Amino acid sequence: MGSSYSEDELKRVLEDIDTDKDGFIDLSEFSALCRSSSDEVTAALELRDAFDLYDQDKNGLISTKELHLVLNRLGMKCSVDDCARMIKSVDSDGDGNVNFEEFQKMMSASLMSDKGSEP
Repeated sequence: MGSSYSEDELKRVLEDIDTDKDGFIDLSEFSALCRSSSDEVTAALELRDAFDLYDQDKNGLISTKELHLVLNRLGMKCSVDDCARMIKSVDSDGDGNVNFEEFQKMMSASLMSDKGSEP
């Protein structure tokens, strides 16, 4: 249809738009999409890309091991225990990992606290 989006990008957008997670975009979800700006769609894709960077085994979860590996690759020296504490602080379902929903909440909270500190 003339778009340059990959299948993975389209799947990510569908996951973000399909708020009731039924696998379809209904009228209200489509309306919300039409009202949203392209910046919001771009931000959602960037958030998913950031999550995918940490989700090394692509199972939809960020484990302590994965967080430790990626942070150290990025030059942020931290121990496995430090990473376990970071995950525990956002792990709302108690499974010992961070799923995408928990990651979104963490990033939203981080953005809100950053905006609150602006002059």
